[in-house]
Amino acid sequence: MENNSRESKRDEFCVRVCGLKVKESAALAKDASTRTYYRIRTEDGKTYIVMDDEGCQNKMAEFVKLSALLNQHGVHAPKVLQKDMAAGFLLLEDLGNDTLTRLLESQEENHLYKLALEPLIQVAKIREKPEFVPELTPEIVLRDICYFTDWYLPMATGKPLSGEQRATFRELVGEVLPLGYRVPKTLVLWDYHVDNVMLPPGETTCAVLDFQDAYWGPLTYDVMSLVEDCRREVDPATTARQIKDLYFASLDGVSRADFDASFAFWSMFRHMRVLGRFTILMACHGKDKYLRFVPHLWEMLNRSLEHPAFAKIKNWLKDNFPAEQRGLPRRKPIRKGFIMAAGRGIRMRELTSDRPKPLVRFCGRPIIDYVIERLTQTGITDLVVNACYQKEMLKEYLAARADCRFAVSEEDEALETGGGIKKALPLCGEDPFVVLNSDQVWDEDGFKPLLWRLMDGWNDEKYDIVLLLQDMKTICGDDYHGLGDYKFDVSGRPVRNLNKEAGFPYKFSGISIVHPRVFKNSPDGKFSMVALYDRAQGEGRLGAVVNTGVMYMMSSPEAVAAAENSRLSR
Repeated sequence: MENNSRESKRDEFCVRVCGLKVKESAALAKDASTRTYYRIRTEDGKTYIVMDDEGCQNKMAEFVKLSALLNQHGVHAPKVLQKDMAAGFLLLEDLGNDTLTRLLESQEENHLYKLALEPLIQVAKIREKPEFVPELTPEIVLRDICYFTDWYLPMATGKPLSGEQRATFRELVGEVLPLGYRVPKTLVLWDYHVDNVMLPPGETTCAVLDFQDAYWGPLTYDVMSLVEDCRREVDPATTARQIKDLYFASLDGVSRADFDASFAFWSMFRHMRVLGRFTILMACHGKDKYLRFVPHLWEMLNRSLEHPAFAKIKNWLKDNFPAEQRGLPRRKPIRKGFIMAAGRGIRMRELTSDRPKPLVRFCGRPIIDYVIERLTQTGITDLVVNACYQKEMLKEYLAARADCRFAVSEEDEALETGGGIKKALPLCGEDPFVVLNSDQVWDEDGFKPLLWRLMDGWNDEKYDIVLLLQDMKTICGDDYHGLGDYKFDVSGRPVRNLNKEAGFPYKFSGISIVHPRVFKNSPDGKFSMVALYDRAQGEGRLGAVVNTGVMYMMSSPEAVAAAENSRLSR
């Protein structure tokens, strides 16, 4: 259901800012972003499009600047008629309904693709970089192609790559990356395909949409995106070949060998990147509709990998990602989180004299807020929280939140980690769930978000528990800096430091994935989860994932202050 207050703000924008008398308004189809679009019709019969970008999350300012730039260079983009940047609204000219995708249902493909090519020929003439357009650097390319290895691949195979496998892949891509830059640079619209190209009513030239993510980069990128579109099949030997030839013929000072090599690299890059992006849309945003394009993406990717320069990457895929595993990505059935919040936090001293430890403030917010935020970002909104000390205050705080479903497991006395979870098992269901302490904050290290990597490491057939281990060098705030808790043996299995020896570089972070079956034959009442970790280790059913980002662990007022000083200085 639409937010009425947002609807009121949109109406106010149309009336107050734009001076329009709106007769009717209709929502248009959504795209892959969080933007929404509305066609409004005024009392005098004119129509306009309102772009609603609540929170300004989708580069609205860039859209405005690029619209003006494209029109200045003879490329029709929707003109911005009015704007309220603070509120997140733009009034755009209405270009009609005829995307080339729609026209292709009844009109000849070759003709329409030639129309779609014309704006790119104009864009390619832009050879002076606008100041506000970012460069498509090799660093960005290497970052984005890892959507494939970090998101799609583990969710298709059910297991993550090792650090060595990932590093090798990046190294192989880095070796061929210069091929992509063997042509001049221009404005890259980035998402150029027939669904983002329109033929406005009564016009014979196309208009372009969805260009706010533009880069300054190689001029081969957009034409590749046009003819190798995951949404539809374009025969590489007919229409695609002809469009490539026509585009190449329009260029000056570019050799065919350089053009083809650059085109091939961006083809491989885009298809890998898009496989990863569609996985993210599925896993993080619940948008499954894009998964139907996965088979066609693989068809195009396999064609691009036939280029001789990509032989090593093709072999890497053969060795690490066999063809039979290249199917649809799937999210693992981990939908609940358990937050340990019952303890008194004695070492917190005065900080917990009037509140439970989860409500101690860290950088201006209750610590538990950070934990809940990380869980919701992972799509886990069904949470169980155990409570004992100052439990009424904690229950009241949780009841005021509307972003999650909370079930509170109340304890008359704190049952420690194992006893607390076991008591709450009826609330946790039958599937594995994430367990976190309520006093943890961490910084992501620029790789895939931590909880997603932990879930990638879960194997229901292989493990009963998977621990998140923290590199001791990246812990801040905790006054524990002695011996570590775990190391890995020669087979890669975690081993606990039973005899308090040196050579154990990892501390258990307090974060794990636990299957309810591990509690079979466990004691009643108070007990520590460590006993179950040890049992799982002995049975070969304990796994572990290592985190290298900074973890803030707060067990005392001094630890909280140290963590705050460190985090706020970043």
